[in-house]
Amino acid sequence: MFDIEIIFKLAGLGLGITIINTVLKKTGAEEWIFPITIVGVVMSLLVVIEYIMKLFEVVQTMFTF
Repeated sequence: MFDIEIIFKLAGLGLGITIINTVLKKTGAEEWIFPITIVGVVMSLLVVIEYIMKLFEVVQTMFTF
């Protein structure tokens, strides 16, 4: 039932954002680190929102008589 693919997606996204932030810091473009991090958070929420919607559907069917 639980799809392990989401864990790999989130781990890959986090690793990618971390590498981008490290490269930006080394090149001296620190002003781009915060917006890139925010984009990473939004992208991870978009990945997780599908599972949150499924959770709400299950809870709704559980309490519907």
